[in-house]
Amino acid sequence: MSIQSGLDQAAREELLKRAAALAPALRQRAQAAEDASQVSQETMQDIIDAELGRIGTPIKFGGLDVDVATMYEVAMEFSRSCLSTGWVYVLHALHAYWMGFWSMEAQEEVFADGPDMLSASVQLGVKSEWRKLPGGYRVSGHGKFASGCDHSQWMFVVAPGQEGIRQFILPRSDYAIDAGSWDVSAMRGTGSKDVLIEDAFVPEHRGKIPRPPVDFERDPDLERAYGYHRQRRYLAPMSTLQDLTCVAIGGAQGAAEELIARTRGTSGSVKSADSTMVQTQIAEATVEVAAARSMLLEDMEAAQRIGEAGDYPSIEHLTAHLRNRGYACKLSVQVVNRVFDLGGARSLSTKDPLQRLHRDVHAATHGPLGNFNIASQPYARAVLGLDPLGLRL
Repeated sequence: MSIQSGLDQAAREELLKRAAALAPALRQRAQAAEDASQVSQETMQDIIDAELGRIGTPIKFGGLDVDVATMYEVAMEFSRSCLSTGWVYVLHALHAYWMGFWSMEAQEEVFADGPDMLSASVQLGVKSEWRKLPGGYRVSGHGKFASGCDHSQWMFVVAPGQEGIRQFILPRSDYAIDAGSWDVSAMRGTGSKDVLIEDAFVPEHRGKIPRPPVDFERDPDLERAYGYHRQRRYLAPMSTLQDLTCVAIGGAQGAAEELIARTRGTSGSVKSADSTMVQTQIAEATVEVAAARSMLLEDMEAAQRIGEAGDYPSIEHLTAHLRNRGYACKLSVQVVNRVFDLGGARSLSTKDPLQRLHRDVHAATHGPLGNFNIASQPYARAVLGLDPLGLRL
């Protein structure tokens, strides 16, 4: 059954059913994704066939007009079985959502081949450069962590230059991937490899000044994006609706479920299922997952309601969103640490699901916004009457 745009809650439920139906295959392929340092082509095709990537695509280009939070629910579902797949999926879907903020000329070019466009993103290093030319730009540089690049037709590139930072969109023909560059201890299946760009010409419509990590001031592209697409998601600042916390939450849920499955019905001289300590730890892990999930989804709904009312989120709302992301990451790490401690010697195997989820959740929260001590500071400073950007480590 093909889902049509503009449907109600039934469309969301159908999409989540499709995501859940892929779980057994993702679980079976998780180790292979680690070994290959990329999600398999078979998995990518399964996601495309289920139309799950179209959640991020604007409806003008064949996307699905379901709530943007649905993509995060799908990512959490995937991450329960394979966090790398959840990570790659949500980035591809997010990038499709990002395209709605670009000029219509850029959107039409990127979506020319249909709604299932896949794109990665990368930030070039300090030795990279861009320069303005008549009709466009020349871009060169080396960037790291281009997750999902093996399957992508386009690349979002953030590059420093003498005139400041710019963001560009490059087709696959304009950059090279260093196939052996992703040799890491966690999130191996994301294939977040290095990208090399050598004097690529980028037409003017595929370059712009990027938005800051938090939209404390109204994005001038927001009104234009809503005018193009008339979708609810384009009424709220991008920074309130883009999030990678979902994969850590999904991975934590998968770890808790794996422990429950192993412990249920255990017998012998040490009956783990009868242990009040184990019971308490499992109960705490599951409530932490539920709390983290609720914070993520409720924040996004609140941001969209504010946009629908014609208002803009306050500084306290924007910084509370950062705070909650950081806390959801903290909860997710607590879950996998607790579960791993209860997993016994079996979880020491590098091919054990608990081992993989423990590593992957830690890795997924290693950015500054995944650190509660950093992510919570802007909120605390704002409510105390201080500059929310005046962070102190």
